[in-house]
Amino acid sequence: MNINNINHSMRVRIFVPLLTISVLSLLVFIHTIQYGYAFVKIIFPVKNQHILINAPINISGISEDTKYSNCKIMLVINKEFPYREVIPVDNFGGDFSKWSFMLTSDYATLDLGENKITSKTECDIFDESLIRDNSTGKYIKHFSINVTGISN
Repeated sequence: MNINNINHSMRVRIFVPLLTISVLSLLVFIHTIQYGYAFVKIIFPVKNQHILINAPINISGISEDTKYSNCKIMLVINKEFPYREVIPVDNFGGDFSKWSFMLTSDYATLDLGENKITSKTECDIFDESLIRDNSTGKYIKHFSINVTGISN
């Protein structure tokens, strides 16, 4: 056996798995850029923040939604349904990667004490990070925070 043949064989055994991992990583990266992994997050207010109950509040958040993923982002306060659609901050053809919602008494008010704010992404296309809602056939994911309502 020639030492060069052993080195070549070992290099091939190492190179092929690395190449496979690299190709799979590239495909995941392209999928993420094109479609985005679905998540939704409320960034303001922050968890456990104290908020005046009689004042409007601008709730804002982020998501991995892009104009290609065909998702909607919605919000509900203290389970006062229906969900309300949020507004994309940079409205580039349905891109909800940054969103906001002005909570006023027209929709709901915060109660004194603990309140739950829930955001929801709802998509038409499958993503492994989403759960299928059997009643609508959509793919969904939720994110909730609790805040404390205080009076002035």
